[in-house]
Amino acid sequence: MQKALDDEFHQHLVDEHGVVQARNSSQEQFLRNMALVALTSRLTHALRKMARSAESFSELRKRYGGEGSEFDQLWREYTDRFGIDFKANADRIAFVETMRKVRNKIVHAGAEANTFKPLDESDLNSGDAGYLDMGFSEKYPEYVSGTGVGAEVSVSEKQLEEHIKASVDLVGWLAGELRTRELASIGKTNDSQ
Repeated sequence: MQKALDDEFHQHLVDEHGVVQARNSSQEQFLRNMALVALTSRLTHALRKMARSAESFSELRKRYGGEGSEFDQLWREYTDRFGIDFKANADRIAFVETMRKVRNKIVHAGAEANTFKPLDESDLNSGDAGYLDMGFSEKYPEYVSGTGVGAEVSVSEKQLEEHIKASVDLVGWLAGELRTRELASIGKTNDSQ
């Protein structure tokens, strides 16, 4: 009798361990996704704040809202106000559009990688692609786990770390560029500080 109870208790512990692992895994995934959302928002905020703080040497003469993403608007402002050439430095901002798209999918689609098409655009006889918008999964497969209806946006630890590093590098580079322009506005150079 005791052996049967021990085996049952052991199986219960094994089952509970599986449940805990699954719960922790999904919580870790959620936290990584939310960290990318927060990072994207903080990057936008930092870039806007840096532009505002540059008023002392490069006055804001117009608003840069309207067309394009919030980052497109920032690139226009930094180009117009500070003469920073993002075409020549495209490699420094290349990560931003992917980060923005992933963030938007997490925030606006609840991290569903493949959302349903409108009914009048659906073809139920054409598999998943017939009724699901699979554009995100096709363009950013490295940010997707699962397939079909169950596909979710999934930011890995490595991807999050890469985005953090790229964001810090971008802010650092732009801070240096703005400092050079600030010093130039008062007739100094970085060497003469």
